[in-house]
Amino acid sequence: MMRSACAAIALGLASVAAAEEEPPAWPLDLTDPAHVDAPADLMLPMPCGAAMAFQKVTVPVDAADPLADRRVRLGQSLDQSGYSDYLRPVFLRGPFADSADGTTHYFIARYELTEGQYRVLQGVCDPPSRTDRLAKGGLGWLDAVTLAQTYTEWLYREAPDMLPRAGEALGFLRLPTEAEWEYAARGGARIDATEFAGLTFFGTGDLADYAQYQSGSSRGRLGPVGVRRANPLGLFDIYGNAEELMLEPFRLNAVGRAGGQVGGLVTRGGSILSSADQIYSAQRTEYPPIERSTGAPLRSETFGLRLVIGSHIATSDARLREIRDRWLALAGSDAGADGQADPVALLTGLIEAEIDPRRKAALDGLKLELRRSRDEAQTALQQSARATLLAGAVFVESLVENARDIEDKAGNIRMLVDLQRAGNNSPVYARQVDRHVTEIGQMREVQSTYLLSFLAALETLSTDIEPADRDIAYTVLREELSLSGRDQILAMLDRFWTDLTEYETRPDGSPERLLDLALR
Repeated sequence: MMRSACAAIALGLASVAAAEEEPPAWPLDLTDPAHVDAPADLMLPMPCGAAMAFQKVTVPVDAADPLADRRVRLGQSLDQSGYSDYLRPVFLRGPFADSADGTTHYFIARYELTEGQYRVLQGVCDPPSRTDRLAKGGLGWLDAVTLAQTYTEWLYREAPDMLPRAGEALGFLRLPTEAEWEYAARGGARIDATEFAGLTFFGTGDLADYAQYQSGSSRGRLGPVGVRRANPLGLFDIYGNAEELMLEPFRLNAVGRAGGQVGGLVTRGGSILSSADQIYSAQRTEYPPIERSTGAPLRSETFGLRLVIGSHIATSDARLREIRDRWLALAGSDAGADGQADPVALLTGLIEAEIDPRRKAALDGLKLELRRSRDEAQTALQQSARATLLAGAVFVESLVENARDIEDKAGNIRMLVDLQRAGNNSPVYARQVDRHVTEIGQMREVQSTYLLSFLAALETLSTDIEPADRDIAYTVLREELSLSGRDQILAMLDRFWTDLTEYETRPDGSPERLLDLALR
């Protein structure tokens, strides 16, 4: 039987406090098995010389805007399980900011909690062994929450400087939200957007390369962590082995949104007992939180956990004022961008002057809907700016390739003409010249279409989108492309951005100037 939560904490804290000498560090093969190929992004110490490895999950948003977040489409379009995991929009933001690139991030454990890590959090400092690398099962949701609390308390007391900070606030350990888990499981911003929506993070390959699941060799027992291949973020056993407990309770999917009824426990990722068709990024399983026969919290031999490092939001009075000021600005408490009275401000005045409770409630509802519509419009505007920037980069790349092909054809024509001038008047050369001339004409027609599209992207970004929104969209898109390794299109995006800056100074110009702008 597992010790009670209170007894575990008391024993853990007492044992660690009683230690007179700092214990030797555990071998990295036990705490970060993949360190030889790529070390973890963050290593946090644990009692008894153990450690826990974490990976950074970047969420590309404008960190300077406290209300900026990233709209992500999670779930899967599978009718059979749509009631649970159908496609739905969620919004993500990391609690920590990168000063270098201005984006946000959070940290998630690289591996599932192991037997050894569980043991040291109970204050048992026996020498490490190979069995300490096995994934820890047999947990309940309350056990998982208590373990996160115990670990946070120890870090705050013994190694606060090792924790990431949001401003001056220390991070803390907790279970992941479903959105955090699935975004990280799919590969986050490190996977190409065209692959993010797939059933699994790997397009081709065998599930057995990445997961320990129901098979002839598993024998239904949890295995050691880190023995299979990692996902694009460097996370191991995100599929299979222990099924991982989530922070929030289960809700149905009401055809694209969370259902109103709150349910039981949620686990993600499948387990050693799952079949191959039961393991995919969007898969969710609900369990009752209480054991019917005993009334005790439900535990299962396959229940494990993977911790996240988070932070609270209003980390200081100054931060709270910044959030409030930004919210008021977005909510439209001042005059609109065109200098006219803002509809929300007018509604606020009407509500304050209204004495009829029913009319006041109706006006409040209208104000809420107006604000929701404005927020949706702002989100759509950012998506439009991002899509237009990406399209502009593609048009630049297409124009560059088109110009190269035209030049190659022109070079072939020059060579054939030189051969004819040298006395080789074969009719074959003449036909080849005619064919190349025709093909160049076709290429120039395609070039003209590309130029029109290139111009449309420049005009849209320079006239329909505010510079601040455009700058944010460029910064976020650039970070996405960088993280996903799209170096070629990233280079074209930077060229298009330079073209846009120059175009704004001289928006009038001939097709020749436009082409020169794109090709420089």
